Amino acid sequence: MRSNKSGKLLSLTILFIFVIFVIFLLSVVWTLCSDTKITRIIPLILVLILTILSFSYYAPAPKTKQQPLFVPKRFGIGISVNPNNPTGRLFWYLVFTVMTILIIVVAFSN
Repeated sequence: MRSNKSGKLLSLTILFIFVIFVIFLLSVVWTLCSDTKITRIIPLILVLILTILSFSYYAPAPKTKQQPLFVPKRFGIGISVNPNNPTGRLFWYLVFTVMTILIIVVAFSN
């Protein structure tokens, strides 16, 4: 029963990532074809949303001991920055802050 639930979760996750990727590609093509503020903001907002979802996926766990900075990815091959580590949490907040600043700058630029 549990393997079926994890299989469904994996399928939904892959579908969600595929949909976000297609939306991102469409927004990039739209940005290249037109030059309005909204077309410059949409890719930044998508990256910000993905950053927030990634952080919530690797949400901080209860503190038991010092966690490593890099951890294996839950899906796929590779490593990810661990938000349970103080330096990793600072990295995630820095990425979120930079993306927010970029959205504000693009929204209010000429």
